[in-house]
Amino acid sequence: MFIKNNICLVISFFLIFSENTQAQLFKKKKASHSICEGMINITESGRYLLEFMGIRGNEKESIYTYNQDSIPKNQIWASFNPKQNGKISFELSPEAYGIQFYLFEASKEKSCVDIKEGTADLKTKKVISPQSKNTTRKTFVSENKKYVFLFLSKEKRKFRVNFKFEYFPVDDKGREIIDSTVSDYTNGKAIKTYLKIINNETNKPLTSSIIIKSKNKHLDGFYKASDLYLFVPKPSKSTIKIDRLGYFSKDIDHKFLTSNDTLIVLLKPLTVGSTAQFEEIQFYPGTSAMKKRAEEKVKRVADFLALNATINIEIQGHVNSKGKNTSSSIMLSKRRAKKVMKRLIQYGIDRSRLTAVGFGNAKPIYLKPKKAYQEQANRRVEIMIK
Repeated sequence: MFIKNNICLVISFFLIFSENTQAQLFKKKKASHSICEGMINITESGRYLLEFMGIRGNEKESIYTYNQDSIPKNQIWASFNPKQNGKISFELSPEAYGIQFYLFEASKEKSCVDIKEGTADLKTKKVISPQSKNTTRKTFVSENKKYVFLFLSKEKRKFRVNFKFEYFPVDDKGREIIDSTVSDYTNGKAIKTYLKIINNETNKPLTSSIIIKSKNKHLDGFYKASDLYLFVPKPSKSTIKIDRLGYFSKDIDHKFLTSNDTLIVLLKPLTVGSTAQFEEIQFYPGTSAMKKRAEEKVKRVADFLALNATINIEIQGHVNSKGKNTSSSIMLSKRRAKKVMKRLIQYGIDRSRLTAVGFGNAKPIYLKPKKAYQEQANRRVEIMIK
């Protein structure tokens, strides 16, 4: 069932509750992206801003095999895990100061240990001057390895680096694979509806998750495709939800026709100032304690904020409760928002970029929820980009 609201301004988390006992989630402070263990996970091609935090001091331990001189602790670590063999290329452009750049090929399981012990393969080492554009050639990457990026700048310097990253999957012969999936549900019918999803920057197809909710049950369903063919037995008003990791999500109200019909959807890659949809964060009932499996979801938000250093966000908590909006409902919703904010700070996001508010039950998606999914939709945390 669709939640029919505009998601262009907010990133919604739907909260699921259970009867499990509260887990202790905050025993250890999480590492920030200034050390290897807190590296940013890059999952998709795109343009990003990486931010130096201005950390003081120098050290010799992290990359001693590759640079035996003392190096600044003012570092940015990031990584890419290819899902299949491919090629990568990237462009670096620091805004204010020169930087040193390293690219390592390491094992997936213990990449930081490999780098520290000197067993990782150093693929690239460069010095890049301020406001220059340094573009690399396409480099082969293996699905069995992790690729770690290290950026170094002198201590106490706070500035950003423009980082354009591109990944191109390849087949067994080294040829680039087009991300195209054709799904035909017309059963040979001559009259059909054609839905095509493409990247609005490259005009290349994008295999995406497609959910159609229609009064015509023949169309209802979940699809995975870049090119989707459907047979429409009768005109039908429908809602189409399209999601692709690393891109804007799109909700479309569309009337399917019984004649040949073509709908082309352009998805915009996530860049600075854009929004993204993240899946559910789970809390324990009646508390502000997140479950352990919610960690991955919050880490995705932290990675998004670390990669997009100009974005400030407001974390908004909501509860699902009947009647008046009580002070206890407002406080619970705010505690949940603050819990998300606290975790983001522990991941290295500057507190000045984050605010947390609680609305209690004042802004439900469903005014009178009757189904479990409607209550779940009301019971949420939203991230609004400011």
